[in-house]
Amino acid sequence: MHRLDRATPEGWAELAAAWRTQPTWWFGVLGYDLKNAFEPSLPERGDAWHGMPDLALWEPEWVLECRPDGTVVEHGDAQSWLQQRAAKQETRSQRLSPWSMDWSAPDYFEQADSLKFHLHRGDIYEVNLCVGSQAKGPVNLAAMYRSLQARAEAGMAGMLKWGEFTVVSASPERYLQVSPEGQLRSQPIKGTAPRHADATKDAAEGSALRQAEKEQAENVMIVDLVRHDFSRVAAAQTVKVPRLLELQSFKTVHHLVSTVEAQLKPGLDWLDAVAASFPMGSMTGAPKLRAMELIDSHEARPRGWYSGAMGYVRPDGSADFNVLIRTLFGHAPSDSWQLWAGSALTLAADPAAEWDECLLKAATPQNVWNESVE
Repeated sequence: MHRLDRATPEGWAELAAAWRTQPTWWFGVLGYDLKNAFEPSLPERGDAWHGMPDLALWEPEWVLECRPDGTVVEHGDAQSWLQQRAAKQETRSQRLSPWSMDWSAPDYFEQADSLKFHLHRGDIYEVNLCVGSQAKGPVNLAAMYRSLQARAEAGMAGMLKWGEFTVVSASPERYLQVSPEGQLRSQPIKGTAPRHADATKDAAEGSALRQAEKEQAENVMIVDLVRHDFSRVAAAQTVKVPRLLELQSFKTVHHLVSTVEAQLKPGLDWLDAVAASFPMGSMTGAPKLRAMELIDSHEARPRGWYSGAMGYVRPDGSADFNVLIRTLFGHAPSDSWQLWAGSALTLAADPAAEWDECLLKAATPQNVWNESVE
């Protein structure tokens, strides 16, 4: 098990040396504040939620790999564990505390106006402002994950239990994919609009999103940031954007998604790609360093694992990590839960519309959690 309670360059170097000495399967989470390992000038914000570490990775005893063609490949011996899964999950009776947001709408507008000042000064061109919510109550984890995925149909979804913490994610966004040959891919999302039951209205909403200059500008700025990050570790002239501003429609929202690809330089690996590109630009803004400084000084609390990444690494050096958005974070001893949502601010942004976007993104996970309380 590999854990960094506080991310430092030295801690990251030790972690990288451990995997390179013995390449193996790793699963886990890169928390948002792992950024401090790559930008040590950033200040620490204090303890994360319930002492969440900045990084949590481990080598599994076994892996069941479900491939796209429907075959299942077993790595290690999973049979003994599978035979024990008939045991019913223990539940606790505790008083339910409903969702409570860190900010009201006026609180959000105050922080957005402050960030707009920095946008007008040219300190930043885009910044992702996020707000957290808290709730408390015992839930049926398996039922909650199934329900969340059924409603979101998100391609980068997943569920994870690590010690006291649980992650139930319906993320639609890929942070970083690395092939065995060192091909990099990132698929940043910027641009969101609601779905509608009426097909004509829904199509019009998607078309309007695709043509919205503000949403296009937000997406292109982050694409340029990802291209810059990849260029730090990519072979010459291999950074490309095969798909730009692609409209993708999920069950509850439309998104604009772009795809950035590159080829790692010889001798580099997934760890180098993470060090060059984390945290993902879609969750910070641009320029990245100044945006992260302003996020730290404006958001109500440390993000913890939110807007970090969850995924896995194979022994051959291939890897795949999502962006931890549309995700519920649980702390088992206290039955506490946390959920975040955010949106991008630019000079063209209307804070009221961005606040509504935060509420839209949080609605499905909140509703699923409410229905899963036991």
